[in-house]
Amino acid sequence: MSSTANASPEVISKLTKDFAFPISAYDGLVDQFISELHEGLNYEQKMPMIPTFVYELPTGEEKGVILSLDLGGTNLRVCRTTLSGGGNFEIIHKKWTISDALKKGPGSELFAWIADRIEEFLASDCHDPTHGGDRKYPLGMTFSFPCEQLDINVGKLLNWTKGFHGKDVLGKDVVKILQDCIDAKNLPISVNALINDTVGTLLATTYKHPGCEVGIIFGTGTNCAYLEDQSQITKIRPDAPNFTSHTGHQIINTEWGAFGNISGALPSNDYDRYLDSHSSQPGKQRYEKVVSGLYISELARIVLHDLAKHGKLFVEDATGAPKTDAELGNLAIKERFDGAMMGGIEADTSADLQAVGNHFQSSYNLKTSQGDRETIKYVCQLISARAARLSSVGIAALIKKRELLSKPHKVIVGIDGSLFNKYPHFRQHLEGALNEIFDAATVSAKISLINAEDGSGVGGAIAAYLACKALGLQA
Repeated sequence: MSSTANASPEVISKLTKDFAFPISAYDGLVDQFISELHEGLNYEQKMPMIPTFVYELPTGEEKGVILSLDLGGTNLRVCRTTLSGGGNFEIIHKKWTISDALKKGPGSELFAWIADRIEEFLASDCHDPTHGGDRKYPLGMTFSFPCEQLDINVGKLLNWTKGFHGKDVLGKDVVKILQDCIDAKNLPISVNALINDTVGTLLATTYKHPGCEVGIIFGTGTNCAYLEDQSQITKIRPDAPNFTSHTGHQIINTEWGAFGNISGALPSNDYDRYLDSHSSQPGKQRYEKVVSGLYISELARIVLHDLAKHGKLFVEDATGAPKTDAELGNLAIKERFDGAMMGGIEADTSADLQAVGNHFQSSYNLKTSQGDRETIKYVCQLISARAARLSSVGIAALIKKRELLSKPHKVIVGIDGSLFNKYPHFRQHLEGALNEIFDAATVSAKISLINAEDGSGVGGAIAAYLACKALGLQA
């Protein structure tokens, strides 16, 4: 933690107490996490633990030319991945911004537009004489919207998020809708896999690093996918197509942001409770609300706003009068303090923290004292460090549940997302927490956290490859 020599000792002491997470709390929280993982495999409650219809991980020796697309909240990306074995691949892609008119218009028009973009990409970037006629490109679809998945290539859209409105396609199979649009153009493409970005992260990382069984995202949100024994997934109905697995395994999309929703196991202070009650989903995604970028930056804003309202920050005159919300401006408004701002504050290592002062002056028109700047940075450090330490709990729980440390090879965990990749000291705090849960020698010898590969591009392509393999088809 940085110096707080000029900050109020009373404020610093209270903040430290509010966001404390003692080492002694790890064991109980990890055990509760494991319990909720098990319950999610057995019942439709607590943690979703969604079976994905993907029954194996790549070996790294897969070869083929495969297409993938990623439909997110802002952009559509279409990719052509050449898998060449040995963990090697080459990817080319194009990206288009999704207009507001497409977001708000009929879903049928959105999918027709996607087919147009695939046709455009095919014409400019896919000159492969081996595909065409009866030989079709397999395509893996990364779709970041809630679906009820009924098979590897069947997913009914439950609802739109991220500003999309197309009610005409709700309850319908998004794979079939896209395939019909592609077929109408006579394009040599078969959409044969539907996954989310976390499953893609696991598949892409395992292709590059065989032996990886866990893929995680720590970014704006958080999620995890891992390889589970089929015998452990007892909630699957006997008449479901994924009731049995030819490999004895199946990848599980944990949706672990829901950890703690019912049990209340996670640490919580007044600020956490305020954030939850004023969120769009009170009582839900409790784990995500303490570890993900979207929520920890909002949590920091709530703390700073509270301190300012009580005259502990931004006091400019001798009366000590606190700022009004009007004077605090955007700092008083929900989600007007993002993860990039928070990370930039932690990255300021100057003695006077002038970058912190410049940020609050330019973004909020607020003047800061040295004590203010030290307090602001300390708030960000406390919240991000707690987030990293709580992130380690999920990793440790999966390692223990799957007994991965007993295997002869090193435990490889592929992690993607802006918090892990870019946020100052997040990775170091996470690794330090794993040292506290296990021990430093075990972590050094047996656990490797690596930067994940392109989940939506390469991961989608590998999902399509594995779907072809399961049907005995050539990719």
